[in-house]
Amino acid sequence: MKHHTLMRTLYPSIVASTSRGVNGSTHCDARVIGRLREIHTFPLKGARSQKLEFASVQRDGGIPDDRKFALLRHEHAAQRWQIDSKDSERAARANACDILRTADGKDVGHHSNKHLFHQLITDTELVNVRARCVGARGLIVECASTGRVLAECADSAIEREREKVEKFFGTLLKSACGVPTLTRADGCSFTNVGGRPDEHVLHINTTASVREVYEQTSSWETTGETLDAFALRFRPNLVFEDAGDGSLKPFDEFAWCGKNVRIGRDVIIHINEPTIRCPSTRARYDAPNESGKERKVQPDVDIRSSFPNLTASIFDREAVNLADKGSYLGIYAKVIVGGIIRAGDDISLL
Repeated sequence: MKHHTLMRTLYPSIVASTSRGVNGSTHCDARVIGRLREIHTFPLKGARSQKLEFASVQRDGGIPDDRKFALLRHEHAAQRWQIDSKDSERAARANACDILRTADGKDVGHHSNKHLFHQLITDTELVNVRARCVGARGLIVECASTGRVLAECADSAIEREREKVEKFFGTLLKSACGVPTLTRADGCSFTNVGGRPDEHVLHINTTASVREVYEQTSSWETTGETLDAFALRFRPNLVFEDAGDGSLKPFDEFAWCGKNVRIGRDVIIHINEPTIRCPSTRARYDAPNESGKERKVQPDVDIRSSFPNLTASIFDREAVNLADKGSYLGIYAKVIVGGIIRAGDDISLL
């Protein structure tokens, strides 16, 4: 009852549009705009994702384990990551909150400290590895093409365990000036948007928009990069596809900014803003070649010229010309009603 009262106060239109009848049906005028094709989580900032068939999301939460870990660069560790052994969990959270603090003049939830971490922009070797969480504080790093375990730690709060992963990346990453620090903090997410404690965001791509940009980008004709490999560059948590009626067109999602979308039966998200693209989208995700070796990761400077010139709302403000601010593809959303989402769920605009 308390939850429903709170929802009625904060989001009265949502509660009204999703009231259920005695037979469990949903009474609303929502319009189906697509289908949930894929769900991804990125346990380690910069590394590849894990693909999920379903996920449980909570209000202000993201996909479980998304950006739960990050590699703090060696040159910043001494100044930015001090752990009190008497209460390492509390200290880790405090450190993460400080690193993720919103910079002056930025929208709440944005921060500009990504340079403190190893990331795909500077460390394209990260596309060759995939990470997955084990238990509450463990991490396993695998070869993305073979699944072979490259490094693992059972508990990142234990230094000797954590060092197994840190030393591996100290050797792998060419930009490393020393051994990085594997950082983790419950309730925080090492993202560039929505990284406040107890809040996370979902990054959403649509297959229609990605395909449009792919076809406008000339490099694939000569390099042989597939659409599937190209789509990985944009690192989405959720991928929306057409529901089979051909109604989802390229860049339709920008018009959803400031509106609410339901996924499946129960989950409702609010679309915050379009996603500004950083140079990490130039990193290639090609499959192994015939010799079994990973193809060299090469930048693609052509891609940024292929983004559309459109308008969209940013954090519910009046729509602006996106070309004046940068290159955009995809949207960010926050969960306002939690539940279970599954691949194949209908996507409805409320």
